Amino acid sequence: MRYYSRIVKKYKTGEIIFSENSECDGMYIIDSGRVRVFKSTGTGSAQRDLELCTLGPKAMFGEMAMIDENKRSASVQAIEPTVCTVITKKIFEDQLTRIPLWMVNMIKILVMRLRETNDKLRTIVEQYTPPPADLGSVITIDEDNPVLKRPANEFKSSADDESDKHYKSDEILKDLFQ
Repeated sequence: MRYYSRIVKKYKTGEIIFSENSECDGMYIIDSGRVRVFKSTGTGSAQRDLELCTLGPKAMFGEMAMIDENKRSASVQAIEPTVCTVITKKIFEDQLTRIPLWMVNMIKILVMRLRETNDKLRTIVEQYTPPPADLGSVITIDEDNPVLKRPANEFKSSADDESDKHYKSDEILKDLFQ
């Protein structure tokens, strides 16, 4: 097993970690703090944020751009002081070599479908939501994702094979940065 140097970044409340349509510099695991993931809708004075979710410790974000090598699909902002571990593109690519090619392609297809769904959601919100009276308002779609709160054993398969193990973010950090 190859171990890497751990990269840790700290963000202040309100600081943008990355912006929608920016280049990918890695994916992130939140060590402490909270972030909001959002897309901007509308233009000019009618522009507002469509909040997709808020994430806290042990959550991952930024993985879509790592997987499909496209630009960021949303923006991420620290909503309190936040510390993240960065999984660089190099680390990610090294780990991908351990996965069968057909599975890597399947993951890329899933990311493509998620991007399409995000774009459709933005279009629907822009078409059917009247502009807010407060131009700084945020539309919240999913503040608390129940999938992320499921016990880890719900994600595990019945097979005992190590290759079938589903990792939690703290296990990923241990595997990469021991």
